[in-house]
Amino acid sequence: MPPLHPILAFEFVNLPMLGWLGAAAAPVLIHLWARRRYRTMVWAAMEYLLAALRRTRRWMTLEQLLLLLVRTLIVVLLVLAVAEPRLVTGPFASAPGQRTHRLIVLDGSYSMAYKPVGASRFEEARQTAAQIVRESSEGDGFTLVLMGDPPRIVVGTPAFESTSFLRELDALDQPHTTADVAKTLAAVEQVLQSARREAPRLTREEVYFLTDLGRVGWSLDRLDAAARADFHQRALRLAETAALVVLDLGQAGADNTAITALGSSEPFATPGQTFEVHAELKQFGSAGRQQVPVELLVDGRRTERRSVDLEPGGSASVALPCRFDSPGDHVVEVRTEGDRLEVDNHRWLSVPVKPALRVLCIDGRMSGDPQRGAGAYLAAALAPRGDEGGRALVRPEVRPESALMEVDLAPYDCVFLANVAQFTADEARILDGYLRQGGSLVFLLGDQVLAERYNQELGGEGSGRARLLPCRLGPILGPQERLDPLGYRHPIVRVFQGYQRAGLVTTYVQKYFKLTVPENSKADVVLAMANGDPFLVEEPIHRGRVFLLATAADTSWTWLPVWPSFVPIVQEILAYAVAGQIRQRNVLVGEPLGETFAVPVGEMAFTLRKPGGRTEDARVRADGPSSAWSYAETVESGVYTAEFGAPVLRTEAFAVNVDPAESDLATITPEELRDEVWPGVSFTLQTTWQHAGSGEPAGAVSRPSELAKTLLYAVLVLLVVETYLARRFGHHAP
Repeated sequence: MPPLHPILAFEFVNLPMLGWLGAAAAPVLIHLWARRRYRTMVWAAMEYLLAALRRTRRWMTLEQLLLLLVRTLIVVLLVLAVAEPRLVTGPFASAPGQRTHRLIVLDGSYSMAYKPVGASRFEEARQTAAQIVRESSEGDGFTLVLMGDPPRIVVGTPAFESTSFLRELDALDQPHTTADVAKTLAAVEQVLQSARREAPRLTREEVYFLTDLGRVGWSLDRLDAAARADFHQRALRLAETAALVVLDLGQAGADNTAITALGSSEPFATPGQTFEVHAELKQFGSAGRQQVPVELLVDGRRTERRSVDLEPGGSASVALPCRFDSPGDHVVEVRTEGDRLEVDNHRWLSVPVKPALRVLCIDGRMSGDPQRGAGAYLAAALAPRGDEGGRALVRPEVRPESALMEVDLAPYDCVFLANVAQFTADEARILDGYLRQGGSLVFLLGDQVLAERYNQELGGEGSGRARLLPCRLGPILGPQERLDPLGYRHPIVRVFQGYQRAGLVTTYVQKYFKLTVPENSKADVVLAMANGDPFLVEEPIHRGRVFLLATAADTSWTWLPVWPSFVPIVQEILAYAVAGQIRQRNVLVGEPLGETFAVPVGEMAFTLRKPGGRTEDARVRADGPSSAWSYAETVESGVYTAEFGAPVLRTEAFAVNVDPAESDLATITPEELRDEVWPGVSFTLQTTWQHAGSGEPAGAVSRPSELAKTLLYAVLVLLVVETYLARRFGHHAP
């Protein structure tokens, strides 16, 4: 760090007072004028007196000069005191009268909630920011950017009134986001460019980063080569126009215990049945912990308590069973305690509990034999006889193709469409709305299917048509005697691993449609033919999920419906499909909440209750043939509850959890900051943590000095000295 040199500066409005320094010449002029008042005359009687004076002439001259100096200093010091000088110290010392734009970047990542002693790092950063503002000069402007992912511009237009800026700073809550230095730097550049247009009188720019230098937010490892090059160019541009300082509030070697994951292997829950949740705990840092308490709360009531041991850098899993007595949305919370970062000691899971899963099976060709049609095979697989004591109650309903335009799909958790010949544009719109609502579709093909009509109406090939299929239907191909589970990597087929007798891989397929998955698609091939052709493909579309089976659900094209593997694979498809309903209710901080209603409910107000009990009014708005709402300000972790009035009349709970990556409190080193993050960028790195409360300036900024008072005291002293000297030297009138 370069040495700090103090500079004497003055307020811009006080600079004209320095013009009175010209008055310091008055004593000199008076002295010179006094010498010209007298006319030299030769007088014999004075010759004797002059001879005596010559002996003391040198001493008298010194007396006059000393008195003249004291009187001149009185005038100079009085003018300087009235001009109120300030002491400016450090690399950001600006020229007298220069106005500065100070942009403060406050790290909003939740690692800043860490409390080493007393106040959190975020509170320390906020206090330091307030100190910088209070110690700045009159006429300086201030802006504020909250560093996060994404960053937030809190004060974008320079504030010249420090009180208004400090009010914004005091009202700023600690968010629970992660940090992103690349996105934040782009926001900083945006604010500076705007300020240059709106406040051209601010001729100097200073940017302060108040941060713990967490590795998650400051590392560039997540950026590709192009994004990293763009970041470096932006940093170099910024350093050319602004003075940069990083105020490091972090603490190396900080330990932290966090709940990094909470979920369930059960895809859905029903009343009265055991629903097991799994929590993952991790110990970050070099210290381990023994007997770490883990508590399970269901709807706010503690139902289980366990303890685990955590090795340094190690993790542990805890399985916790719970039950729900009634249908509706329930909230499960797992929490621990005992460290200095409270934010990640909680994790929530919103679980929609239903009395039963309703499944609609559309049979495109209702068989004369109710036991041999595709719908019948599906219904038997979804709810096998004797499975009343199973993990869930599934209620399948078999309907003909015409039911698509007759029934409301909203109450159904999943819709199976077997051997439907084609779909009209209206039917496609209904299915599209169902996916937007969060439902799932399973297409099973057959001899009635018209591939081109599928591609046209459901494949998004026509103008204005939505894409509802994960892949394109091609020609019908010949027999295959085996299936390829592709290493059992997909959850749907993972249950078959090690059970070759279940018959999955030996399934005989006489006919099937050749499926083509588009390039760069999110579609995933679950099962394939032995020749590599996709057999079962799934893809998330809108808020739901779509599955496509290349063959029929009856015995006309394959022996699969009578194979032992048919029941488990149909049930696994259903489980994977409806599991998305739980995923939709559980998001990370910064991700939006929302919902789409399959039928239009019009403009409707509802109440969104946020963590801590605060409420906010929101609206459901019409979105074409449906209605939807969305809420993006999920900057705080916890439970958000949407309370709907008529005509919806229901309450829905959403769990918002922190990104566990930020729980690792490791920081980047000064060398990494200089060599990897900002190579070639001029900046100053300061550590303020150890003296944040000492009253010293947090950064090298201008600060008020006691010079004005000192100068006035000096004037009083000099007045006394001048009176004494004048009397002592005999130059004071009697």
